[in-house]
Amino acid sequence: MSQLPPDISIRYEDRPGYLHALVTGPRDSRAISIAYWSEVAAECRRRKAAKLMVVEKLGEFEGERDIEMTIDVLFSLGLDKLQVAFVVGRVELMGHVEHGEILARERGAVGRVFISEAMADHWLKHGSA
Repeated sequence: MSQLPPDISIRYEDRPGYLHALVTGPRDSRAISIAYWSEVAAECRRRKAAKLMVVEKLGEFEGERDIEMTIDVLFSLGLDKLQVAFVVGRVELMGHVEHGEILARERGAVGRVFISEAMADHWLKHGSA
């Protein structure tokens, strides 16, 4: 998998019941997404996390999106075995990311997309896995 560029950062925080990962940077791309999800998956394995919240606060996407390929990568990383809440940093991306949620759930993943960290937190703590 590709290396995370130096202008993209991930900050982890153990929260009650789940691992929180904040991904920030001035841009986004297919390679950046694969790199950060790879690092997040490795951190989940290291911490033995069963639940995860990823908050993505990245800039404009460079290149073409391929949501099906992204879902394939998430499954190959084992993220389909976790309860994952993904918080979209930019509301205009919600439709695209919801399409990814549908594809992943159809394949058996337990994940949801949110526009609010509070809603994602509530689902991770009280929603069904």
